[in-house]
Amino acid sequence: MEKPKKLIWTEPARQDLKDIFVFQSEFSHKSADKIINKIFEKVEILLILGFELSGQIDNINPKYRRLIEGNYKILYKVYPDKIVIHGIFDARQQPAKLKLK
Repeated sequence: MEKPKKLIWTEPARQDLKDIFVFQSEFSHKSADKIINKIFEKVEILLILGFELSGQIDNINPKYRRLIEGNYKILYKVYPDKIVIHGIFDARQQPAKLKLK
């Protein structure tokens, strides 16, 4: 039986979550909580055996796979023993900004 992979959030991905929360909190604290919770729920799907490759290969930065949650793109990589979340971006941003990370 295959061992479940470990989920790792990089520091830039953690900062992205903080930035999203701070920005959304300016409009509604409840809405900010809801968005962050939905992002976490989406990422948790990757921990189900066989679902780690469920995200598409990103068309802007093909070294990553992506999940979409609302307006947010979650970029990640799958390794033999772990899944690493590299960043979360508002999909309404200019695509050139995504290449920089």
